[in-house]
Amino acid sequence: MTIKPSKDDEKRAKIFKAMAEVKRIEMIRYLHRHPSSNTCGEIGEAVGVDKSNVSYHLKILYEADLIQVFRKGQNKCSELREETLNEFMPGFLDSL
Repeated sequence: MTIKPSKDDEKRAKIFKAMAEVKRIEMIRYLHRHPSSNTCGEIGEAVGVDKSNVSYHLKILYEADLIQVFRKGQNKCSELREETLNEFMPGFLDSL
């Protein structure tokens, strides 16, 4: 019996890779608890990571479609894409 791959398998793999780092889970927790737009500096200060490392982690979260990034003046701001987490990891946000 052959199991056919799902069209969402690649997306699932990216999500699980992104979730495999404690600091990224902390960032998701922070963004979930602070839903207004957050700058890289604010996120880094909250989770104890410098801006360059925050940018690296945010890039991975963005590529996994777990956050959205947009400009607000001169700053890049991030917001959690709760719909992605609710679709692929139901109940996860409630555990934070």
